[in-house]
Amino acid sequence: MITFRPELMPALDGALVLDLGAGGGRHARWLAARGATVVAGDLSVEGATSDEGASSLAWVRLDAGALPFRDSVFDVVVLAEVLEHVEDPLRVLEEAGRVVRNGGWLVVSVPAAGPEAVAWALSLEYHAVAGGHVRIVTRRWLLRALRASGFDVRSLHRRHALHTPYWWLRCLLGIARSEADPVVRWWGWRLVAAAVGAAPRLAALEELLDPVLGKSLVVYASRGCG
Repeated sequence: MITFRPELMPALDGALVLDLGAGGGRHARWLAARGATVVAGDLSVEGATSDEGASSLAWVRLDAGALPFRDSVFDVVVLAEVLEHVEDPLRVLEEAGRVVRNGGWLVVSVPAAGPEAVAWALSLEYHAVAGGHVRIVTRRWLLRALRASGFDVRSLHRRHALHTPYWWLRCLLGIARSEADPVVRWWGWRLVAAAVGAAPRLAALEELLDPVLGKSLVVYASRGCG
């Protein structure tokens, strides 16, 4: 499930990219498949480093608020669903700004504030867990924070509309209990099918609904000229 729109991304072929908060590596592998040299970093990288033959993808354990890189080294930094998890999101954006070269890009996604607020209201279990969401990041705050960190916003959009009611349903049923619910399991399977191109009509419906229901807000920004 890739959150970004390729047509809005900067040129990736030959770019040096930091996937900051890479998780299991789905975006890192997607970036590497498009010709980028990718450094995938997270607090823990155990179990995420078995990319045989992927010489363009390296894993590094790091703290997003204190990056172990020199200034102005990366062409692109990706922050996918990270800022809602950290205690000091502005510090993370400042560090991203420090390691991006002049003319480089930062691509950020966060849970959209509206759908996220509903999920928080429906279920404490949704967010009050270890490693879970500690804040709701609003569009206004994110745009102001990006500009304060030296970035110019180029474009933005919403994504993953059908994930919004899916997670609302799981919140109503109980996050843990819902894993065994047949409707939830079917819906999750269909979302995966749409994401990998096996359900084109569903994918088209989701794209149509994205501006209203999109669960993720995605922002593309550049640092200085470029």
